[in-house]
Amino acid sequence: MSPAQPPAASEARCPAHPQKAVLGACTRCGTFFCEYDRETVDGKDYCDTCAEHPDVDYLEAFRLKYWGKRDAWTWLVGLGALFNLAVGAILLANELMNEDLGNTGLLLGMLSLVGGVVGVCFWVGMPFARLALCFVPIVSLIVSGFTSGAEAVGRGIWPIIITLSIYNNTRNKLFFKEEVSREALQKAWHLYHNNTVARAGFMLSFLALLIGVLAPISLLCSIIGLMRVNPTATPPVGRKGQAIAGIVISSVSLVGWGAFFGATLLKILLR
Repeated sequence: MSPAQPPAASEARCPAHPQKAVLGACTRCGTFFCEYDRETVDGKDYCDTCAEHPDVDYLEAFRLKYWGKRDAWTWLVGLGALFNLAVGAILLANELMNEDLGNTGLLLGMLSLVGGVVGVCFWVGMPFARLALCFVPIVSLIVSGFTSGAEAVGRGIWPIIITLSIYNNTRNKLFFKEEVSREALQKAWHLYHNNTVARAGFMLSFLALLIGVLAPISLLCSIIGLMRVNPTATPPVGRKGQAIAGIVISSVSLVGWGAFFGATLLKILLR
């Protein structure tokens, strides 16, 4: 009696759904899947269990990590709101005590209070406050233009630029629980999570040009960051260029400061 032959690939059945044919194997664990439990993440096929793993869909894990969580901009706006409320209350109290309601201080006080209230709503996470915050510096610019002249207009441009940056910030959108595209998540993940050691080494290398004691630290961080680079990993580890640049700049700083201290020490010894 001849031994049983294994079923052909087209006849293989899914372990979880025997009535369905196998479509392929999970990229991560190798488990066979059918059309019911196949998940595609970044062009690769996974079983439904592995597709939920943070290392596989790292962008979704990034989104969930910061979903509803306050970012640095939110805290900065919250502190600014407290300052505006205090300034507005002082200006209004001063105007009421002096009974000079025609003074521009009354208008500026009301504007500060409104800006403070919008800032508090922004800190709390009220959806309307994201857009309302953009109008606060615009209204302030218009009022300042009438009360203080052209100089105030020049100073008022920067707050508008900052509020627009906050409005378009991916982390801030996640705090307000707004849907963000995978492209925006990819850019934010690269900024905040992709090979942070290499990034730190690159940034420290510039400081090392001014502060020599930072050169060994930046050099070590850049070397470690370069060793971690793996574009084919999941998630990918990049910043190879920054790591190499950090090594070069740190080495130049180390040699330069070493030569400077060496020459200084030699002069002292030869006196």
